[in-house]
Amino acid sequence: MANLVTKRLRMVSWNQELVLTAMEDKSRLSQILGLEVSHDFPSDSVRKFVLPMTLEELERDPSIGQWSGMIVHVSDAILIGTMGFKSSPDEFGNVEMGYDIIPKYQGQGYATEMAWALIEWAFRQPSVDCITAKCLVTNIPSVRVLEKVAIC
Repeated sequence: MANLVTKRLRMVSWNQELVLTAMEDKSRLSQILGLEVSHDFPSDSVRKFVLPMTLEELERDPSIGQWSGMIVHVSDAILIGTMGFKSSPDEFGNVEMGYDIIPKYQGQGYATEMAWALIEWAFRQPSVDCITAKCLVTNIPSVRVLEKVAIC
């Protein structure tokens, strides 16, 4: 997913150092990336559940980092969320997309914008045949994002 860029955003793919630093030292993450890191980045659920799993995957296979990363708001020079696929494609070519945007940047179309870019990138990969995503039906903003990017 190198150089995944949209009109307002860009993606920084995960590597082991970035995952560990995002979990443990936001000040250091800011220095590494040369970006502002909000107090609410990453969200608690991403920090507690997603990043540890990502780290385990990266330890087994560093190339897994290309399947997910951090979302940068380019003009504000700040990390606003995470997005990617929960793993590389399975044996049937399936991947599941997930995303998380910090509260200050929610409701402004950023998740939708990056989701479109991520979907377009994924379908250019020869190993991807199907992209899925799921959320709670009570998470109306996330439901709307998924409705906007549904291509079936």
